Amino acid sequence: MPARRPGRDAEAGYTLTELLIAMAIFSGLMVMIFSLMITMMHQAEDNLGRTRAVEQARLGISQIDRQIRSGNVIIDPASDGLTESGVAQNYSLRVFTQENGEDKCVQWRVAFPSASARFGDLEYREWDAGDPTTATTWSVVASNVVRPSVSPVDANVEESWPPFWTDPRLPTGTRAQNVRITLRLSDPSANEDAKPASVTSVVTGRNTVFGYSPDYCSAIPAP
Repeated sequence: MPARRPGRDAEAGYTLTELLIAMAIFSGLMVMIFSLMITMMHQAEDNLGRTRAVEQARLGISQIDRQIRSGNVIIDPASDGLTESGVAQNYSLRVFTQENGEDKCVQWRVAFPSASARFGDLEYREWDAGDPTTATTWSVVASNVVRPSVSPVDANVEESWPPFWTDPRLPTGTRAQNVRITLRLSDPSANEDAKPASVTSVVTGRNTVFGYSPDYCSAIPAP
């Protein structure tokens, strides 16, 4: 048997091919891990954006709900167009309300900066009944409202519902007026493919059963 040279086992190691294979496997694992982390970060951002959007929408709808439930006259949203609100029909809602025991006219609208803009704002103003010169300026209640993705309006297709409209499927056998409110919101920083958060509610004007004149709040300030 040939004599073994001292320290020969200590010099044993990986070949260059084995090192390259190990590095390739390690690199592949790192790419997969980082890809998964990036995906999870985007999902977290989308969820956070949807949460913020839903909170804004719920605050806006809760205020509208209070005003409509104390409302004496609810103008059909299909009657409010560019002349009355500066936006298209069913994108504005005008109410003569007695919220907090005060007679006043309130108007809500969803306004977009341009015809092609994806995001708009939910805005609000009010004025003393019969005196449109007291109207406040439009104030933004919720941002990043998304347009309906389907048109024209179809009662059976939720994606086509406008912000404000009198749903023909709602009961009509009473003087009480019903309005369906639908707001879709998203975060501009979120993935464009992310589905907007949708908040919808049907509100009923309790005081409208008393048959107040529809002439209330017919005097409208300039949009």
